[in-house]
Amino acid sequence: MMNIFRPAGFVVVLVMLLGVNVRGQQALDNIPPELVAYPDWIVYNGKIVSMDDSTLNNSVGTTYQAMAIRGDRIQFLGSNDRILRYAGPQTRRLDLKGRTVVPGLIDTHNHLHNAAVSDWIRKNPDKIETIARTFNVTGNTFAELTQGIELVIKEQMAHPLPGQWGLIIVPGGGAGTGIGVEYLAQGHMDREKLDQLAPTLPVWVSSHTNEVMNTAARNDFLNYYAVEPTDANEEKILNPRVDRLLISERYFDRNLGELADVIENHLSHQVAGGFTTYSSHIMGLRFMPAFRMLDEEGRMPMRLAFSHRYCQQVQPDIAGCFLRMGDWAGMGSDYFWNVGLTLGGIDSGPPGFCTTMEGPERYKSMEKCNINPGNVYHQAIKTAMAARYRYTINHAYGDKALDQVLDIVDEVMKENPDITLDFIRSKRISSDHCGFYPRKEQLPRLKRFGWILSCGAQYLSRSEPWLEIYGQRYANRVVPVKSPLEAGIMVVGELSRLDYADGSGPTAAAYLEGLITRRNARGALIAPEEAVDRNTVMKMITTWASVFVLREKEIGSLEPGKLADFVVLNKDWFTVPDDEFPTVEPLMVVLGGKVASLREQYASEAGMDAVGPQLNFTHKFTYDFGRALEGSAGGIE
Repeated sequence: MMNIFRPAGFVVVLVMLLGVNVRGQQALDNIPPELVAYPDWIVYNGKIVSMDDSTLNNSVGTTYQAMAIRGDRIQFLGSNDRILRYAGPQTRRLDLKGRTVVPGLIDTHNHLHNAAVSDWIRKNPDKIETIARTFNVTGNTFAELTQGIELVIKEQMAHPLPGQWGLIIVPGGGAGTGIGVEYLAQGHMDREKLDQLAPTLPVWVSSHTNEVMNTAARNDFLNYYAVEPTDANEEKILNPRVDRLLISERYFDRNLGELADVIENHLSHQVAGGFTTYSSHIMGLRFMPAFRMLDEEGRMPMRLAFSHRYCQQVQPDIAGCFLRMGDWAGMGSDYFWNVGLTLGGIDSGPPGFCTTMEGPERYKSMEKCNINPGNVYHQAIKTAMAARYRYTINHAYGDKALDQVLDIVDEVMKENPDITLDFIRSKRISSDHCGFYPRKEQLPRLKRFGWILSCGAQYLSRSEPWLEIYGQRYANRVVPVKSPLEAGIMVVGELSRLDYADGSGPTAAAYLEGLITRRNARGALIAPEEAVDRNTVMKMITTWASVFVLREKEIGSLEPGKLADFVVLNKDWFTVPDDEFPTVEPLMVVLGGKVASLREQYASEAGMDAVGPQLNFTHKFTYDFGRALEGSAGGIE
């Protein structure tokens, strides 16, 4: 039976006007193709994997030979003969020559716009000179780090420009194992010491997830947002990423068009990697108007499903802000829409995560649980859920942090019986990362609430050093995928920190391979019983990911009427030998029916010019593990 592209009403009305006796959908097959709109183009002679099976198994659904596109939508899918007969005189044809086609990839957690600004800062230090200067201080001891900070303040920043900040980075390492993390966590450099070193110069010192500002910086920062500069108000802000906000707010406030250009360029590189949609929180007041500019001007290189984090951005009354914000999850355009409210992290990355795991007191003392009964985080999340808004957890690393939110859901349902279990399930509450969660005991609660987990393969690397401290018995808490799926919990795939800003980077297959092999970047095998197959991983970044971003009716699978987002691959993701799997690359990426990326090596065969950045893909995922953890059994290379 032929599936007619939307809007179907047009076809029905046209047939009625022509006097055709229509009896059900079957009659539409008899309509000559010239009486309806011809496809703009047809791809055929391929392996078009629709991913149209949304169930929690490894079925990829229907596979087709050909697909017709009209405008920004998929018009028909079927056999070569069937689809090619719909071609009109102006219809373009592309012979896939047996290549595999999959839906556009969806990355459920990646702060690409923040990465865009960070990359721009590295390349344009002169443009931000009047706002801040950044220094990297190294050392093997706490005393050496202190000496390095003193030298920066007394010598490098001895004569600052008016209003200029000093941003000082001490070693953190990708896994949070750098000496600077413990240095700040134990207070070897605190506000009092910074005030002595720099009584008037605004100074911010950071390592991984720990940071400290002196009083001059705290006052300048809060005053900028019209917030009274007090310790209490600073405490309520809860890790605002001062460096990120400082640059994006103050420079781009007067250069909004430049910010839009920076984002557009960065996202176009990501599309070349096969991605057509990503999800992230938005923090930074200039990002919203920049994205609106791109969207209104038709310049969005890829789709963004964003969580609203502005109520945490230097806002003392977070709960009140949430209450007045309203629920607009799902609202927006096809390229820019909201998926809920968020506060960012409910804990931090290790050692500042929130966990029930037993471990040495030295490291347990550095753990941070942002949610405690009655505090601002607890009040804010409970207020949002009690108001029936969709709350999304954009960062959760430890299992105890997850327990705290699950408890809030129970509290809300108990206090208001009108908020039913079915209603909670309809909100699709989600949490990201899966660094050390969920533990098996949490699975029934997650299943009951209809939770969605966004898990990243990179945490097989980031978490592994901490197994040496907390114990290998906790390995099954590191990015578990198979056990949640078997428990009936949807799991989607995130590619946090993967970006192609410099024109290179691992393929999506290389990045995600760890979910299949359960080996991390240095070859360590972690909880092999949690391994899944390639079909499942593809569902995690297409079919199920579209549910996560509230757009399963529009993207995530190849079906008539859905947006024409798809990727032509150089090799078959599903059948290529294991040792070649990381070499699966995108040759062409189509976004909304338009070619958004086309590799040079495929362009001539496709009869088109190359489109977009030409990436130099790598076929191995690498990770900066940082220094060895003291007290670990094996250490870090």
